[in-house]
Amino acid sequence: MERHTPAFASSIRWQSANVISQVCLQLLFIMVLARLISKADFGVMSIALVVVGFVEIFAQIGIGPSLVQRKDLQIRHVRAAMYFSIGLGLAFFALMYCAAPQIGIWFKSDALVNVLRWVALSFILSSIALTPRSLLVRHMDFKRLFTAAMIAMIIGNLGIGLGLAYAGYGVWAYVAALLSQNAILSICFWWMRPRGTENLWGIWRWNDLLDMLAYGGRSTIFNWFNYAATKADTVLVGEFAQSNPTTGGGWTATGLYDRSAHLMSLPITILGKLGDSVLFSGMSALQTELQALQRVVFRGIELIAWLVIPISLALAWFSSEVAVLLLGAAYADAGPIVRILFIGVAFRSLIKLADAVVRATDQLVPAIAIKIAYLTLLVLTIYASLRSGHGLEGVAWAVTICTILQFLVFYTWLGSALKWKRMKAFRATAVGWLGASIAAPGYLVIDFLMPDWSHNGVHRWSLIIKILLIAIWTMVAFIAVAVRNPSVIDGGDLKIRAKWTAYLPKWLIKRIKK
Repeated sequence: MERHTPAFASSIRWQSANVISQVCLQLLFIMVLARLISKADFGVMSIALVVVGFVEIFAQIGIGPSLVQRKDLQIRHVRAAMYFSIGLGLAFFALMYCAAPQIGIWFKSDALVNVLRWVALSFILSSIALTPRSLLVRHMDFKRLFTAAMIAMIIGNLGIGLGLAYAGYGVWAYVAALLSQNAILSICFWWMRPRGTENLWGIWRWNDLLDMLAYGGRSTIFNWFNYAATKADTVLVGEFAQSNPTTGGGWTATGLYDRSAHLMSLPITILGKLGDSVLFSGMSALQTELQALQRVVFRGIELIAWLVIPISLALAWFSSEVAVLLLGAAYADAGPIVRILFIGVAFRSLIKLADAVVRATDQLVPAIAIKIAYLTLLVLTIYASLRSGHGLEGVAWAVTICTILQFLVFYTWLGSALKWKRMKAFRATAVGWLGASIAAPGYLVIDFLMPDWSHNGVHRWSLIIKILLIAIWTMVAFIAVAVRNPSVIDGGDLKIRAKWTAYLPKWLIKRIKK
C-alpha cells in the first residue's frame, strides 16, 4: 500500500482540531460528571481503567504502530493484522473476565470486580477499530479521524454517559460512556477506512504477521513501560488507600488523586495524541533522512516548549482556581496536589515528543532502558512517600521530581541519537523559558490584585474573570516570544510569516525580525 506524502500543515491543522476538540469535550464531560458522581466512583473507575490499560497494550502487541511505521505495507499484512488483533481482543477479554475477582481481592474491593468485567469489553471494541484507525493515521487522513471522534464523544460521553449519570447510575454511567464511545468509534473507522482496503476478509498467513511482530514486540514493551510509568502513582495510591482505609482514605482518596492527575494530563494528552499520530506518521516517513528529521524534531521541541512551559507555570501558580473551576468546590482540597503535578506538565509534554522520535526511528531498546530506570525510581519514591506518611502531596512530589530526571536523561540521549551538537535539544526549549519569564510578573500582579476564590463572599464570576485575565496575559507572553523569535511559528518561511503577522498591529510588525 502506497504511503501518502506527509502533508504536515494540513495534517497538523486537522489533528490539532481533533485533539483540542476531544480534550474540550472530555473536559466538559468530566466537569459535569464530577458534580453528578462521587469521588469514590471515580476511584473505582480509575483503577479499572489503569488495569485494563496495562493489559490492552499486550492485547495489541504493537500491531497498530507496525501498520503505520512499515515502509512496504501490503494488503496481506493488513489482513493478517486485522484477524490477529481481533483474536487477541477476544482472548484478553476472557482473561480479564476470569482475573477480575483476584484483582478485586488485591484492591480489597468487590465493587471493582463487576466494573472490570464490563470495562474489559473495550478489548474487543478496540481490537475491531485498530486496523482501520491505524490505516487512517498512516494515510494522515485526520479529517476522517476528527469526524469519527466528534460523533463518538458527543453521543457516547455527552449523551449516554451524562444522561445516565443524571439519572443516578453512578460509576455505571462512566462505564457506559466508555463502551458506547468505543463502539461508535469502531463503526465510524470501518465506514471511513481508506480506499484500497475493502477486501480485507479472506485467508491470512502467519508469515505475513511475523514480518510485523519484531517491531511490534519492541513497541509493545516500550509502550507498556511508558504506560506503567504514567499510571504507577494511581495504582500505588489506590492499593495503599484500600489497605489502610483509616489513614489512606479508601476510594475517596484514590478518586481525589486520580482527578488531580487527570487535570495534569490534559495538556499532555493534546501533545501525546499529536505525537502518536501526525509526528509519528510523518517522522516514520522521514526516518532515513537525517537532516529532514533533525529539522522536524527541532521545530517540534521549540513549538511545544513555546506553548507548554508558560502554560505549565500558569497552571501551577493558579492550581486551586483551576481545580475548583473544572471539578467543583468539592475538589478544593485537590489544589496543593494539582500545583505540584502541574510543575511537571512541561517536562512530560516534551518527553512525549521524544517518545514519537523513538518509535518512528525504531530506537526502542535504549528508550526502554530509560523507561525501566524511571519506573523503578518512581515506584520506590512513591512507596517510600506513602509509607513515611507524606500522603498525596508526597506522591505528587515524587512523580514531578522523577519526571524532571527522566526529561534530562531522555533529552541528553536524544541529542546523541539525532547526531546533534551537545545541548542542542535543551537549547530548543529556550523559547519556552523566555515565555515563562515574561509571563511570571503578570501572574504575580494578577494574584496580588484579584481576591482569592476561597474567601467568603467572593462571587464565582470573580474566579472566571481571574482565569480570563491569566489566559490573556499568557497570550501576551506567546506573542512577545513570537515577535522576538518568529521562526518558532513559521520555521523561517517568510511567506508563512507574512500571513500570520498580518493579524498583528503595524507597530508590532515592525519589531519582528526578518
